[in-house]
Amino acid sequence: MLRRPLRLVLRPLLFVLALAWVPFAVFAAVDFDVWWPIPSLVAFIPYAAIGTLLVAVVAILLKARVVALVALVGLAVLLVPRAGRVTASDQPVARGDQLVVATSNVHFGTVDVPALVRLVRTQRIDVLALQEDTPDVTEDLAAAGLRRALPFGVLQPGPGARGISLYSRYPVTAVPRLRGDRRSVGGLVQLPSGGSLHMRSVHPPPPFSQSNMDRWKATTRAMLSTARSVAAPAVLLGDFNATLDHHPFTTLTDAGFRDASDEVGQAWRPTWTNARWAALTLDHVLVPPSVAVRAVTIRDLKGTDHDVVIAKIQTRG
Repeated sequence: MLRRPLRLVLRPLLFVLALAWVPFAVFAAVDFDVWWPIPSLVAFIPYAAIGTLLVAVVAILLKARVVALVALVGLAVLLVPRAGRVTASDQPVARGDQLVVATSNVHFGTVDVPALVRLVRTQRIDVLALQEDTPDVTEDLAAAGLRRALPFGVLQPGPGARGISLYSRYPVTAVPRLRGDRRSVGGLVQLPSGGSLHMRSVHPPPPFSQSNMDRWKATTRAMLSTARSVAAPAVLLGDFNATLDHHPFTTLTDAGFRDASDEVGQAWRPTWTNARWAALTLDHVLVPPSVAVRAVTIRDLKGTDHDVVIAKIQTRG
């Protein structure tokens, strides 16, 4: 049993901690992305939920009923709107082409190139989106045999985080990005049945500064215009530097795009897992309403801080 002086100090502290969920809930519900730390706060909603649960447990053990109630309310506010992320959704009727698509941030070219090529072969990947694709890693991938598996594509390697590419098993006709969309590349992928999908590798900048945040918002939202610039259904793959809760990202989902991991009940799984201080879900495969998601696999890959997201999708036909 805690002594009375300690209880008098601990209960007010717990009450403050029990209210810590409030800014997370508010900033996720209302678009206040005017200051760069706010998107960073929103990214940590899963951690806020875990912390709120711990506060509730401690409050219950201390019989601090009011604190426990506040924490439990906060837990419900954070979790109930996101409960669907752990359950699979019904898929549209689709009897057309089946494709295995994947996205991988290759971390400024430090990725284990042979491991990535092996993954493409063993998973029978048809379309591969790369981010942070440097000229060196592009050459290394070619030397390792990637172009034998995926001979077509639209490649724009570059220094640092600027490089971005799309590789394909099937012929691709490049579709340029529109004004404001600074970080995507892709085109019309010709499918075996004769149809086509507009597929793009995307990589908005991370919102880690005020100027970056402004570019992150503008770039992510501008992708919608690029996706709609041709009549074919669009699939966006990449490191969005955004979770499902970020407002620029919800611009895309509100427009009808569906997150493949969310469709199969795996949206809770982090994809940025090899950083030292956090694990976040930043990499996504977004499909249009007419495309069904059959399966999603997330694979760790040496040499990069991002996991590979692999989705099996099927067109309407």
